[in-house]
Amino acid sequence: MDDNWQERTGQLNRQVAAITGRDLRLWVFTFIVVLLLAVGVLLLGFSNLLWANASRSALELTTGLILLVLMFAGYVFHRRQRYTRTRDELIRELIYSEKLQSLALIDPLTQTFNTCYLDQVLPREVNRSNRHGTTITFMLIELAGWAKVVNQRGRLIGDQMLVGAAQFLKNTFRGSDIVLRYGIKRFLIIMPETDETQANCALERLFARLDPWHLESNNSFELDLQVGLAVYARGADANAVLKLAETRLQSAPASRKSSFDFGTGSAPTLALEAEREL
Repeated sequence: MDDNWQERTGQLNRQVAAITGRDLRLWVFTFIVVLLLAVGVLLLGFSNLLWANASRSALELTTGLILLVLMFAGYVFHRRQRYTRTRDELIRELIYSEKLQSLALIDPLTQTFNTCYLDQVLPREVNRSNRHGTTITFMLIELAGWAKVVNQRGRLIGDQMLVGAAQFLKNTFRGSDIVLRYGIKRFLIIMPETDETQANCALERLFARLDPWHLESNNSFELDLQVGLAVYARGADANAVLKLAETRLQSAPASRKSSFDFGTGSAPTLALEAEREL
């Protein structure tokens, strides 16, 4: 579906460019024709210094040329209006198509990106990381008590937890970090150009802001977070790194704990280690 949208968007862009090109050619042609007709009118109209001395045929021909110029100007104006109307319709359709594509990449509940967007952004960020020799930290976050809350208090409260968690994550991480909904009760944070030390700071900031957020939001629920981390470096398999983050998430202790022990100094910047640990 995404490929179809991209193809349609490209087609609309090409149509708009074609309309703009025809519009430009029309105005160039109009300028040349009007210039030639104007020269003809001047030559005929002022063949004698005084109009009174001009021959009747010259006056009739001049009048005909003036009428021709007016008719041609009317034709050009009509074509111009038609091109403008067609271009406006194409632009509106292009905007609508791009809006639909954007909506297809957004989770409607949490207003974060979804896994369809991950398919687009992951190859781009990996290529950039490989090109510049930087690392990417993947932080997988799960709402530990979500299923229990839904069973006891209903899906509405569960949805409120997801919305609250999404807003909390977006407000906590940097603008350059990418927040995605990654499953029913999970979020994936992609942190480009982030090594283990910077990821450690982000993790500390995440948990440091959690209790103040509970007090300020005054929600009827609390967010218990489990976190699994893995760091991508040049030469690694990005999918293997994501699986490693998921493995660490599953082995993490419940309630605001991370499975990434930064204190050991052994956080992997994966090249082959992802495959060994899986």
